[in-house]
Amino acid sequence: MAEAERTQLPGYVRLSRSGELEGRARRAHEVLRDCVACPQECRVNRIEEEEGFCRTGLLPRVSSYSPHFGEEPPLVGRNGSGTIFFAGCNMRCEFCQNFL
Repeated sequence: MAEAERTQLPGYVRLSRSGELEGRARRAHEVLRDCVACPQECRVNRIEEEEGFCRTGLLPRVSSYSPHFGEEPPLVGRNGSGTIFFAGCNMRCEFCQNFL
């Protein structure tokens, strides 16, 4: 693969081809065994479907997803950057747009 072609590939494609993406996914999954994925650090075993502060088991629930165009043009490109909203989150992160 030519250098110019390699530098134009999105980072996730390069990570996938190198095998690093799979390793990162595996490490992220292991965090859920003694969960510290959020600032609450409740340390439940989400792999075994234990529910901690967030009341979420192994898999998150997605309430919506869509392109997002509310950032600077270099960040959103022509198709927008992605945005994902999760259902059931009660982490009460003070900087979240959904903070109550």
